[in-house]
Amino acid sequence: MKSEKMQTKYKYIAAAVIFQIFAVFAYAQDNEVISSVKQEIDRSMEKLKIDKLKPPFYIGYDLIDAKFLYVTASLGSVVNTETYSMRRGVPTLLVGDYHRNNTGFGRNAFAQNVSLDNEGLSTSIWEALDRAYKNSAEDYEVKLATIAQQKLDQEELDLDDFEKITPTSLSLNPAKINLDKAYWENYAKKVSEIFRKYPEIIESSVNIFIRDAMHYSCNSENKRIAMPVPFYQIRLGLFTIADDGQELRRELYIEHPSFEQMPKLQTFIDSCEAITKKFIEHSKAPMIKEAYSGPVLFEGQAVPEIFQQMIVGNLLAARKPVRGNSFGGGGGNNLEMMTGKKLISRSLTVTSLSGSETYKGKKLDAWYPVDAEGVIPDKELVMIEKGVLKNMLNGRAPTNKYPHSNGHKRMSVNDVRPNVMPGNVLLSSTNSFTDLKKKLIEAAKEEDLDYAYIIRGYRGIPFEVYRVYVSDGREEPVRGAVMQDFNLKSFKRVLGTSDREMIYNTASFGNFVTYIVPDGILFEELEITKNNGITLKTPFIVPQPK
Repeated sequence: MKSEKMQTKYKYIAAAVIFQIFAVFAYAQDNEVISSVKQEIDRSMEKLKIDKLKPPFYIGYDLIDAKFLYVTASLGSVVNTETYSMRRGVPTLLVGDYHRNNTGFGRNAFAQNVSLDNEGLSTSIWEALDRAYKNSAEDYEVKLATIAQQKLDQEELDLDDFEKITPTSLSLNPAKINLDKAYWENYAKKVSEIFRKYPEIIESSVNIFIRDAMHYSCNSENKRIAMPVPFYQIRLGLFTIADDGQELRRELYIEHPSFEQMPKLQTFIDSCEAITKKFIEHSKAPMIKEAYSGPVLFEGQAVPEIFQQMIVGNLLAARKPVRGNSFGGGGGNNLEMMTGKKLISRSLTVTSLSGSETYKGKKLDAWYPVDAEGVIPDKELVMIEKGVLKNMLNGRAPTNKYPHSNGHKRMSVNDVRPNVMPGNVLLSSTNSFTDLKKKLIEAAKEEDLDYAYIIRGYRGIPFEVYRVYVSDGREEPVRGAVMQDFNLKSFKRVLGTSDREMIYNTASFGNFVTYIVPDGILFEELEITKNNGITLKTPFIVPQPK
């Protein structure tokens, strides 16, 4: 009888074989886009060669084929509607070999528009590959000369420039997208007209952005990927000026990959009403005057925002570039030198769930079956375990501590280029509480403070801030707050988190990222001061029209 370990091993091998069989069957019926890309890659691999310059050993090409709908409405009227189609592609062409090539050195190929007509697509790809080869071949020679002039340690010299793998191929059908212009225009009009009854709001807009897109990716390793990248976004934008002249803005984003997940009209109207009333309340709130140092509680939307900015954004592995004539190679990520060391509070664990389609029965928007380089992401990958750095997200560009891809080179639709980015990320804690506000007040009392702070809105700086009085727990909104020295190290001094979880979507990386986080996190000590960079505007001469 085989051991349990061997049975598990065979189970995963069998699953991988089945996956490959279905993948091969699925992409056997490739459409014209995949066929055109593959044909030009094969031709270029065979014929690209200039004089004494080396030919390419690897060619890849990524293409976004998309239709878009934009609708903007204000005060019950549609002010702009646009629909258009776009095809943009970007080549990746490597000269040398897997160990040493032009990766991360020299001129990166930029995304360019390609023919919307399938008959002209091959010509567009041919031109792009030809142009990229000339740059790549020259950059490779310069890179070799630069390395020869530098005193690199043996570890750097031994590190491959590009990991050699056998990629997985996969072809999925396009998603069903609601691009009904009349529906979305009516939606935007109905939402925007509610702001007529709020004279305090000087400007308001409702923006709807729908994308029906496919990502096609081929390379000379015989990888062929066709994957939908659908996107729905509704954005509410508000603007007002406080009585003292401070300009205030507030935004609300709803982002999902399917129409069924988007809020019904009345549901979104109710959300807009709630955020508007809070916004007006804060516009009338007093300005912070004195500096504060003490416990601070983050709640709601502010939690995933600081989690992304302070923690997840730092867990993306980046190759240290060759010094010298390097353009756009990036500066590496020195945080990987902390691998095996305490990074944040030992009560916190960060886990990538990019390969998991669901979490506790709920579908995760950022799940994907294979990344842009043909690597299947792990269902669970612990990045920080009880405060200690264990892993970083990586693609096929090896780093000293993370030489292997874990499937996180994802397509960024914004610039049509695969980048290392998160998918689904879980923040969990061993120190959770039902009533964090009570813990906040207790911590403030311990420091002999009259009040503490709760932050419920954060995007680079706090924008929805409440002063909480120790004597009675009363909350008072305040304006003009800025945080001093708030960074990754701040997470070493966490007093606890909420025992309730929230799921939060964002597309700030250029593709969907889903965070599963506690809906509250309490820091032992942070500094909050008045933002002295605020410029106070003079009031309007003529009153706002009724």
